[in-house]
Parts: sequence; structure tokens; C-alpha cells
Amino acid sequence: MAKRTLWGAVYAAVLIVVFGFSSIGSVLLALFTLVLLNELATIQKMESRFPSIAIAAIILVLGWFNSWGETKELITSTILYSVLLSFTLLRAKQPALEIRRGLFAIAYIWVPLNFTIQNARETPELILFIFVMIWSSDSSAYFFGLFFGKRPLAPRLSPKKTIEGMVGGIFGTIVIGLIANYYWGLMPVHIAASLALSVSITAPLGDLVASAIKREADVKDSGVFLPGHGGALDRLDSFITAAPLALILYQYLS
Repeated sequence: MAKRTLWGAVYAAVLIVVFGFSSIGSVLLALFTLVLLNELATIQKMESRFPSIAIAAIILVLGWFNSWGETKELITSTILYSVLLSFTLLRAKQPALEIRRGLFAIAYIWVPLNFTIQNARETPELILFIFVMIWSSDSSAYFFGLFFGKRPLAPRLSPKKTIEGMVGGIFGTIVIGLIANYYWGLMPVHIAASLALSVSITAPLGDLVASAIKREADVKDSGVFLPGHGGALDRLDSFITAAPLALILYQYLS
């Protein structure tokens, strides 16, 4: 438990420093993207894991030289990635299965995180705010579920998650989000409340999606990313779903 707490604190500190006090947030998210693609390929037992990672790395490096681009660059890079990856997987023993796995990785990890990378270049503090909301959601849901939880939310995927815990997580995230934004001064109150609500709903769903993937693959952890915390997917499963939707909501309301 002590080691888990220590590494969790180090992880949080790194994110706070990177997104709160530096301009390399997009680079860190790009590295997270490669690690996540590798873990998902490993979990799904893809035959051609190397091409998936290599193509993604090349496109991300090109994106870095182009300041990560905008929406049209995201669409172009996704189409390019899909086409190149499909060609490389045609020689697999089960090409159709490999292509489906590859395209799922693109839809599940590549598109959401690349959209987030583009926004991290312009508004790194907003990415940090989303991380804080995810941590608030996890903590609030845990404590509300511990004291009041009775009805399982998704018993086959995560028996410990409860409906009461999720409701408490929504309430706690909104309260903490409003308090944090009051002192941080990032955005108008109604936008902060909307983002907190969005994250409090989508973050637990992201966790359940990752649980479904791992359960189907019959693995407990997605890999070894932080000692005591499992793999990168175990740490970023909520962020994958919560961040892009919160960013879209922020752009719409702004």
C-alpha cells in the first residue's frame, strides 16, 4: 500500500508539473499514446504489434514537427494510419481479425488521444483540470460507495462499483470542480460545472470499458506502468473517454 501511494503521488506530481508549469504536455500524451497502443496490442495478442507502434510513432513525430496540427490533420493522420496499418496486417495468419483489432485500437486510443494532444498544446491547464476531475470522481465514488454502496453498477465487469458510488462521484466531482475553478480561475462557473458533470459520468464508463477489454482477455492488469498501479491503461482508462468529450464540451460552451 505504501509503495502504491508513493508512486501514485509521483505520477500526480509529474502531471501537475508537466501540464501546470511546462509546455511539454503534448509530448507526454504522445508517449502515453504509444504505451497504450502497445498494451492494447499485447492484451489483444496482435501478431503484428510492431507495425502498429512504429506507424503511430512516425505519425506522432511528424505531428510534433507540425505543431500537432488541427482537425484536418487529425483526420488525415487517422486515415493514413488506418490504411498503412491495414496493409501491414494483410500477411497475418488471421488478417481480418488483425485488421479489426488494429482499427479498434485506432478508434479507442489513437483518435481520442490525438484530439487531446492537439488541445494540450493550446490549453495545458485544461488537461490538468480534467485529470483533477477524474481523481475527484474516483475518490468521491470510492468513499460514497464504501459507506453507502448497496446496488452494483456493473456486477460482471466491476463488482465493487455501485450506483450509490457513482452518484456520490458525480456530486463530489462537481463540488471539487467548482472549488478548484474558483481558486484557479480557468473558466466561467457554468462551464466548470458542465465539465465536472461530463467527467464524472464518462470517467467511470471509461473504467468499465477497460475492465471489459481486460476481462475478455482474462488479464488483471494491462501491463506494468507504475508499481502497484498496473499498466498505463489501468491508469488512463478514464482519461481516454473523459478528456476528449470534456474538451468538445468546453469548445462548444466557449
